[in-house]
Amino acid sequence: MFIIVSFCLRCFFCKTRYFSLEFDYFYQPMKTSQLLILFLLPFIGSQWLYAQIEPGSGAHYCANKRCRIHQQLKSNTEKRNYNYDVHYLRFNLNINPDFEEISGSVLTGFHLKENASPQIEMELSTDFQIDSVVSGGERLFFTHTGEYQLLIDLSTSVLHAGAGEVEVYYHGIPPSGEGFGSVGRAERNGNWGMWTLSEPYGCRDWWPGKNDLTDKADSLDVIVHSPEKYRTASNGLLVADVVENGIRTCHWKHRYPIVPYLIAVAVTNYHVYTQKSYPLGEEVDILNYVYPESLPLVEIQSAQTAMVMELFSELFGQYPFIGEKYGHAQFGWGGGMEHQTMSFMGRFDYELIAHELAHQWFGNAITLNSWQDIWLNEGFATYLSAISYEYFFEGFYWPRWKSIVIPFVASQPGGAVFVEDTTSVSRIFDARLSYYKAALLLHMLRWKMGDEKFYQAVRNYLNDSRLYFGFAGTADLKFHFETVAGMNLDEFFSDWYYGEGFPSWHLKCQQLAAGDYRITLSQTQSHESVSFFEMPLQVRFKGPDRDTVMVFDHNYNSETWVIYPGFTIYSVFIDPEMWLISAGNSWEVINKTGEVEIYPNPADDQIRVLTGEPPDYLAIYNSLGAQVCLPSSYEGNGLTLEVSGLSQGIYFITYTLGDKLVTRRFVKK
Repeated sequence: MFIIVSFCLRCFFCKTRYFSLEFDYFYQPMKTSQLLILFLLPFIGSQWLYAQIEPGSGAHYCANKRCRIHQQLKSNTEKRNYNYDVHYLRFNLNINPDFEEISGSVLTGFHLKENASPQIEMELSTDFQIDSVVSGGERLFFTHTGEYQLLIDLSTSVLHAGAGEVEVYYHGIPPSGEGFGSVGRAERNGNWGMWTLSEPYGCRDWWPGKNDLTDKADSLDVIVHSPEKYRTASNGLLVADVVENGIRTCHWKHRYPIVPYLIAVAVTNYHVYTQKSYPLGEEVDILNYVYPESLPLVEIQSAQTAMVMELFSELFGQYPFIGEKYGHAQFGWGGGMEHQTMSFMGRFDYELIAHELAHQWFGNAITLNSWQDIWLNEGFATYLSAISYEYFFEGFYWPRWKSIVIPFVASQPGGAVFVEDTTSVSRIFDARLSYYKAALLLHMLRWKMGDEKFYQAVRNYLNDSRLYFGFAGTADLKFHFETVAGMNLDEFFSDWYYGEGFPSWHLKCQQLAAGDYRITLSQTQSHESVSFFEMPLQVRFKGPDRDTVMVFDHNYNSETWVIYPGFTIYSVFIDPEMWLISAGNSWEVINKTGEVEIYPNPADDQIRVLTGEPPDYLAIYNSLGAQVCLPSSYEGNGLTLEVSGLSQGIYFITYTLGDKLVTRRFVKK
């Protein structure tokens, strides 16, 4: 059903401008009984309940989360040369949100690499005190220095076995305290809540372990002890929720590979409810941990998750964690974070729901192998939430999304999708570049390749056994696009991924003979890093009572074509369906008769001879002077000749108009 309301919202990319959305839709296929309940809810409550739709809200609020992580301008440690691989993690933590301190232990099961040193390295903020490090009942010697370096001496037995476990016992107050860093804490209605958010380098702010993009733990257990009134949300399945002596213990078990920054806990007085989705016909629980005071509205908003999960599964393959669950945990600010199987949500706008869900495929199942390639996570999530607008809400928001996002990306002349400086968190998660320009890069690839090949290439990427539940870089994705498209994309990625800026097109449309026009396309670039953006350009030509759309494969400046639209052109629309990043486009139309033309020349299948009127006589000769016969037809003010049957070479057309004899040369490719 749809609930329609009117509202005005703040423009997501400008502090002073506002735009108005006329309609706000909520849609979810439901059984008759569910429809009745939903119909009655607005009358039962004190206000209308609806699911807010904001084009751009998903990426905007997702990007904002990193602006709050105390701007970690530290050395980029994503490619540390660790001498061990993690296969298992077990968290056993004491968290009482009423207080800032965290205590407990984290056990790491690992395999040593060949010729490993007798120490292993972890990261944990030195704001924490380490009580002990234990392996097999034996205390190990360790050093904890600098900001977060933890070095642990391994026992002889572990070194001989090449595998082992170490458990780090620690306690302390996370470095950001009550701030908006890797651990957040806030009070509402007399109840405290505490949550974690580790992307990109924040794991070390609350637990000891590896903190990189080279390794995923094969499985995970998260056990959190808290006061009885509080519940813990985390990754995987809840296998135990036990209360003893006023202490609630929640045990979550996750059995899919997981990268460190996607591990998370949130603890507060949650109300818990479950919704269902049926991606590709399989049932999956959508588990929601929500503030009790938010329940009436959020329960309706979160119901939209089911249809989005089903759509993404149809387009890209089954929900990656179908064996467990998906869920949301509300937390204390307005952003969102795609923790594996349990996204943390500060609000429940439709696009934010879709954005964080999309990450379960792009970012979680396949994780970027460098923060330089953050677009593999955020570009896809932003574009998938936009794609969903094609299918839902009667398509209303799809063109609106493009009309907002393209000008936003083009609002500055420079900026690349590729991240040069991964020490700057704000640059990694730049909304204009890592989210929106990255999404439009995918949009332009889809335009260049066509829908069928684009979606097949993305599915092949997701089904690549070398990448799935592992890591990938831009080269891995590019390989699948090139393989399916059958084209080299070096130039495209050089321009749009590594290069900066965007093109501005100028189209000159000059009438030659009645209905024929010479089209001349020129381009300027907003940034010197790109000399020319080679792209197919869609153009709509409009006449007095009809129009036509043509595509020009534009490869160099002042490139020309001759077209026969069949009507007098009055106006021109460049990129009418908004496939490309561009701004400042212009056009001109000159309606006057020019000289006789032959086009295309060279020719593949057909040529047109613009004569203004049917010729009295016409003949075609090859380079040896022998006459050849070709099928022909006269249309508009020109003659169309079928030349597909000719051999390659040079040919001559001779025709008479009144007392005028004309001979022209053309080349058959």
